[in-house]
Amino acid sequence: MAVAVSYLSPPFRSKSHHAKLVRPSHFRSLNIYNLRAEFISGFTGSAGCAIVSMTKAALSTDGRYFNQAAKQLDSNWLLLKRGFENMPTWQEWTAEQAEGGKVVGVDPSLITASDARSLSETIKKSGGSLQGVQENLVDLVWGKDRPSRPCEKVAIHPIEFAGKSFEDKVNGLRKELQKKKSAGFIIFHTVYIDLLFLHQLPQAS
Repeated sequence: MAVAVSYLSPPFRSKSHHAKLVRPSHFRSLNIYNLRAEFISGFTGSAGCAIVSMTKAALSTDGRYFNQAAKQLDSNWLLLKRGFENMPTWQEWTAEQAEGGKVVGVDPSLITASDARSLSETIKKSGGSLQGVQENLVDLVWGKDRPSRPCEKVAIHPIEFAGKSFEDKVNGLRKELQKKKSAGFIIFHTVYIDLLFLHQLPQAS
């Protein structure tokens, strides 16, 4: 169920943010605990980015979900269709909401450093700024109704499905590091598919 967009107003005012970026559900593992965009908008597609300001709300998605989003979003939401001419990207739309020195809040754990830098530069051109938040504002609205974190035991893919053992994958990674004369390689938790592959974990884990 989507929550009324106006519910976000108290957290926005208390945190001095004019707009809040809700990262897409596919950015982290697809479990009900992390489906913030679905909770706030009602859109259940696996690819979408929601932005909520004090007065407006928009959701960006690609052609696979145009029809679905049009049905699931209510009149409070603007649908940003990716790839359409004369249709702003979600970054451009966010920057428009930040005009006049306004601040856009984003959960740092839900955006890569490169995406944050790019978005920050776009917002600066409109006179606004991007700021990381310590508490996810959607979580504050969700409150006690938010599903609890999954606590099932972690399952390991057997070798016949994984193709290679964990040891073989790690050894292969280390060989690539040697070729590139690198001391190490950081896999961010946001790129969870890589972590699942390396550790033989099914997506549900």
